[in-house]
Amino acid sequence: MFSFGSFAWFICTVWVSLGALFVSYPSLTPAIILHLYVYGKIRKTDGISKNKNTFLLPKSYFSHFYLSGVICITASLCMCLYVTCAGGQWPEFVHTVIAAMRYPAIESYGDMFSNLLVLACANCQVVRRFLECLFISVYSPDSKMSFIIYFIGVSFYAAVPVTSLSGTNLDDPFRCGELLQYVCWNHIVGVAIFIWASYQQRQVAIQFAQLRQNKSGRVHNTKHHIPYGGLFEYVSCPHYFTEILIYLSMNIMFSFRNTMMFWLFVFVLFNQVITGYFSHKWYKETFRNYPKNRKSTIPFLI
Repeated sequence: MFSFGSFAWFICTVWVSLGALFVSYPSLTPAIILHLYVYGKIRKTDGISKNKNTFLLPKSYFSHFYLSGVICITASLCMCLYVTCAGGQWPEFVHTVIAAMRYPAIESYGDMFSNLLVLACANCQVVRRFLECLFISVYSPDSKMSFIIYFIGVSFYAAVPVTSLSGTNLDDPFRCGELLQYVCWNHIVGVAIFIWASYQQRQVAIQFAQLRQNKSGRVHNTKHHIPYGGLFEYVSCPHYFTEILIYLSMNIMFSFRNTMMFWLFVFVLFNQVITGYFSHKWYKETFRNYPKNRKSTIPFLI
């Protein structure tokens, strides 16, 4: 039996999968549903007028997703450090939220050290992505997303720390002064994958931006171009691939003992693979000379 938290991520995964069916068969899907599901460049190929801006928001509002994460993850990390290192007590509302997330099933829980490590990495992730959205990414003024996508994006990053904490054993005896004794091979491997994936994701953001900049770094167009170099030689959407790796690394840090975080990863996996598929399809339909040997999201596989 699922806990409420795991079941919520399972439902989100089903929702994303249904969206893939809707977008795959646009002639059989009501326009309003397509209008809510698709965003960015793939809106051009789904029979949706780009002038129909009802309930649409600029794609540049992606920065709000990460700002939500910065606020929620930082607050959660500070609270965990206060309890584990300063001898503080969990606020009552935390027990209430966690009890609701765990109801009614007893699942596998991660340890507190892994939770702190995951929250620290997640915090680095959202801070980096927020700064990239503000200072690196170049968005097309025509690129839009529905308010549903916006709401889900903001909610996702607010839910990450809640999921990690709810799937953690809060009674785990943890001492801040003895950190090294808690370090295991899975923490080393997980952090290594996280660092590599984060670096590659940043490189992809820079490559995307450079496609719309001149040699002096000024934006001279907002058109879509074929990216080359780095992970783009293997997949059309390396930013989605690295996102998958980042959340996989967090589960490795937990040794896959945090059931809720596992289902969060499943959601990320499905969402990124499906979105990557449609982006890859758009590239191939838009550019006749698009490299034929590239996969969509996962090198050599998908």
